[in-house]
Amino acid sequence: MSIAVLCVLIAILMPALTNIVGKVSAGRGYDNNSPRLWLEKQTGWRQRAYWAHNNHLEAVAPFAAAVILCFVAGVDRAWLDQWAMIFIAVRLVYTAIYLADIGPLRTLVWMGGAAIIVWMLVKAGVALAAVAPVAVPAIGG
Repeated sequence: MSIAVLCVLIAILMPALTNIVGKVSAGRGYDNNSPRLWLEKQTGWRQRAYWAHNNHLEAVAPFAAAVILCFVAGVDRAWLDQWAMIFIAVRLVYTAIYLADIGPLRTLVWMGGAAIIVWMLVKAGVALAAVAPVAVPAIGG
């Protein structure tokens, strides 16, 4: 398995792992019959773990799409693997900062993760344009 694909798998698992941390720490207080209602009633770091879970869910699709497009475009594998690992590291730091309730730093780290996805998409777009340039029709002609 390529490192970048492994990173996509990790990104897919991160929401569940973040959610489990909050649930398991509650012990017998967790309500498995209505987990979403229970999660919405949490406060403190358990609530933030749930919010981080939701944010991880939002990040999976763009990250996976960026990795897939990089593969399709033939982006250098070592470059892709490196940036995929950096993305996962940034998301782990993001989670720790979220649980610690350091809002401004969390936002900066989130922006770093988003920038990595944008960078990967730009790299894929440039590579695809080099292989199959798009003809732009002349205006008024």
